[in-house]
Amino acid sequence: MIFSRTRVFLILPALAGAGPSSDPLDLLRRHRYEEAAANWEKDANASPLDEKGVRALKGVSLAYHQLGSLYARLHRFSLALGEEYYEGVLAGANSPLALYYLGQIQFQNSRWGDAVSSFEKARKQGGSKVPDVNEAFLAFARAKQKNLSDPGNLPQSNAALWQELDLYAAAPSAIPAGLKVDSPRARRCRLSILARSPEPMLPELRQSLKAVVEDQQPEVSQDPGKNTQIDFYDPYLLETLSRAYLIVAKWLQARLLEEEKKFPELAQKLFTRRNQAETCLLLGQYAEALEALGAEDNAVEARILRAKILGKLGKLADARALLEDVAQGTKNPAQIRDVAECYYFLSIDLDKGLQLSALALRDKNGANFYRTRAQLLMASDQADAAVQEFSKGYKIEFRNRIDQIDPEYMCDYSYAIFLTSKMRYDEIVETMYHLQKEFPACRQMHYAMQGISAALARGYEPGVIFRKGG
Repeated sequence: MIFSRTRVFLILPALAGAGPSSDPLDLLRRHRYEEAAANWEKDANASPLDEKGVRALKGVSLAYHQLGSLYARLHRFSLALGEEYYEGVLAGANSPLALYYLGQIQFQNSRWGDAVSSFEKARKQGGSKVPDVNEAFLAFARAKQKNLSDPGNLPQSNAALWQELDLYAAAPSAIPAGLKVDSPRARRCRLSILARSPEPMLPELRQSLKAVVEDQQPEVSQDPGKNTQIDFYDPYLLETLSRAYLIVAKWLQARLLEEEKKFPELAQKLFTRRNQAETCLLLGQYAEALEALGAEDNAVEARILRAKILGKLGKLADARALLEDVAQGTKNPAQIRDVAECYYFLSIDLDKGLQLSALALRDKNGANFYRTRAQLLMASDQADAAVQEFSKGYKIEFRNRIDQIDPEYMCDYSYAIFLTSKMRYDEIVETMYHLQKEFPACRQMHYAMQGISAALARGYEPGVIFRKGG
């Protein structure tokens, strides 16, 4: 979200005393979120916290929030890539595994009928070659299709049990004693379950998060012919990482609210309640977001955030009134842009959003200004104009450097190209290549985009477009 990035840079001056040098701040500005968090960790983990430690704890929470926001964007794009890729593989090769993974994507998109069909075909064509997790997904998809709460008999293998617990949206207390975590799927499901804990489990969640981030190999590889290989990745990975990072940020913010009471002057500069509200908003916890924000904060930034929350709670009239009031009462181009972005975020009054985005750009440009307008154009079915607007905020000489271009911008721009221009697929492949070097969990996106791009010229015959090691 653009608003979160605005909030980050408003807070940066308050973090200036967080360590012996400005390295963590510089890393955060250059989108090196994991490195920034690691630099702040030592001071943030001290007990009791001094003022430097409180600043460091704030920095860690911001870094984790930004990672959660990034992975949410990557996940949306990944689902679109994965669906086209697996459907293409099915057209060029008899692959029950492609059906199994396609079904998972359809399940995530709540397309229960399509998911049931894919899982049933995977079972029929693949037999024992398809993991029995397929049967778990099939049972849950059928239950969803019929609006039933009980999916019935389920497979009992280790991987299936973990996936079933995750699909049940189980809490950590539901994990059976002695259930081993012996596969990437199990580790990812455990992370997803821990992130649902009603009480903070920071050490366990962060340890689990680290283990999942380090799982970068394909979940399954299929050899369809001589010197060829098709790799399959867990379609739930990026969503799980996004939610886990955001939950860690939320729990850190809760601790911060307690720790900063000792330093009231510093607390006024950190805006922790606003940050916690925005984290809850990204998690879809709208009532909790409104409670965290409170009623006493009446700054422009808080009012825009409140409008977003109210809109998601279905109170669109209240959200509209807030946005119109802010827009009429400010000449600040960044605030006008944030109001425009809010219209996009809530998918309302896109024409007003476009007018405001043009007004903001008249007085100030920059990547975030162009992106807001591009997103509004895309939402208004003006795809070609949106891509052109994206390009204005994208310096081509820096397109492979996340320290120069926000990786969220890279993701959004690539997604816009994907939806509009097959002739530019090579650009997306290159962007995904560099993003997966920085964020290895999105390797599945690069792999799928390679296949989609190559298939334009050579079809989806796996013996032609995929080589071992490639």
